[in-house]
Amino acid sequence: MDRVIYKPKKDFINNEEEKSKNPINSVIGNSFVKIVLIGVSLFLFYSIYNSVIITYQKIEISKHAREEVDKLRLENLKLALSLESMSSQEYIEVQARDRLNFSGSDEYIFVIPDSTLKSAQEQIQVFFSEPEEKTDTQVYEVWIDFLKNGI
Repeated sequence: MDRVIYKPKKDFINNEEEKSKNPINSVIGNSFVKIVLIGVSLFLFYSIYNSVIITYQKIEISKHAREEVDKLRLENLKLALSLESMSSQEYIEVQARDRLNFSGSDEYIFVIPDSTLKSAQEQIQVFFSEPEEKTDTQVYEVWIDFLKNGI
């Protein structure tokens, strides 16, 4: 058998009065307040997410700046070393010879234009190459060579 418990009506009224006395329950129970709290929490979440993204971007920019500074320091070091070598007497002499066509006291400079440089190189190679040994060629071979190649 089932038991049925009856409560007096006063007990129900007292429970509702207790609920209405607690202001937190009445405020949270309101649907408008729930929507506002959800909106505020979404706004806070977005703000935190956005600040994390901005911080990450700043860290990346800082890394790229450090890499660029290191690269520039290395380039600066190379330039300083080349400046030392350029200030030497040997380098100045080589540059004067190459760029300004200066010569030493016992040297002669020949300036060959670029247009005739290739033919001049070929003539120099012919001049310095070892002479070919002449072999006995038949007259008809000379005539055939003449007809094929010309003069």
